Amino acid sequence: MIAVMLHRWGASEVRADPGELLDVTFWGAVWLVLWFVGFPWLGLSYQDDVVEGRNVATLVALCGAIMAVAIIYAGGSIGEGPSYWENVFSVGLGSAAFLVLWILLELGARVSMSVTEERDAASGLRLGGFLLAAALVIARAVAGDWHSVAGTLHDFIRDGWPAAMLCAMAVRTERFARPSRRRPVPPWATYGLVPALSYLALGAAWLRHLGPWEGMPR
Repeated sequence: MIAVMLHRWGASEVRADPGELLDVTFWGAVWLVLWFVGFPWLGLSYQDDVVEGRNVATLVALCGAIMAVAIIYAGGSIGEGPSYWENVFSVGLGSAAFLVLWILLELGARVSMSVTEERDAASGLRLGGFLLAAALVIARAVAGDWHSVAGTLHDFIRDGWPAAMLCAMAVRTERFARPSRRRPVPPWATYGLVPALSYLALGAAWLRHLGPWEGMPR
């Protein structure tokens, strides 16, 4: 997915040189591995929950999380700039914002407990959907041609603030939809798929509102 996005929307030198494309994609794979190793610190463990515990809810959430990280990496690597260090700054900025939003969701709603301990499929869908939607907004906010650090921060705040609104919405949704004594096993379609698609629809609507980023290849 990273390679396809870079091939279509990356800097001109990346699109023109297969070696450059392979190099940027390789570092994207390294970035994904680092995040994957860190996921247990956020409450999602592939080895413990998926392999050993056969927890489908965790698998769904992890799929959304790893795709979200890939989207942010690709978004931060899109656009023209004087060097790859500008890509590093954009990817780091987007990833830091993504991490903060995930931590806020965890602190506000303890979603990892619903996913890993309650093994609630609806919670896994909601978490995966939120992470993907937030990543779309953040990736769009860090995409585009490089001008300066101040300009990048300005564009990020201007275009990425709806990700915080999505987080607030997700916290409220989790408090209502998570498993409870009255509803120990919430229906995955009503309490999982519908909220997840709602997050994604809102994220997609914001991207449509913003339109093409600066320097987007036609």
